[in-house]
Amino acid sequence: MFVIKTAEEFVAAINTERNTVQVFVKLLEKEEDALIHGRIDELDKLASDKVRLAEKLECLVKQRIQYLSFLGFSLDKAGMQLWLSRQADDELQTIWDELVQLASVAQQINQTNGKIISAQLQHSQRTYMALQGAAGNIYLYGPKGQAFI
Repeated sequence: MFVIKTAEEFVAAINTERNTVQVFVKLLEKEEDALIHGRIDELDKLASDKVRLAEKLECLVKQRIQYLSFLGFSLDKAGMQLWLSRQADDELQTIWDELVQLASVAQQINQTNGKIISAQLQHSQRTYMALQGAAGNIYLYGPKGQAFI
């Protein structure tokens, strides 16, 4: 992992993090579209791309945390805001604000995608149970009410 040693490298890393989150949001939007329109064959590739980007983001976040720690700032949003306030750079503040906003959007889309997947799974399970029932199979029920064959 690359260790950030200068403020210039830190700014470049923040910019890279923002750009990576932008790509991640676009990928989540593609996933959402594939889920909504039933293009299941696209999901494996999208999942692989998500893992790759998540690993890259994890590395960038670790670099940011290391640098803030090295400078003696707290490792949370407040520490980052304090560092930003000492830079007196409106463009850098804008990049950080965009990063925070994009991360929020990514979280919302990811939650929506999870709900879509959950709903589709429940539908598939109900359909499967209905088909099993129509075939005359006997059901047993688990402690949470789920059907077992």
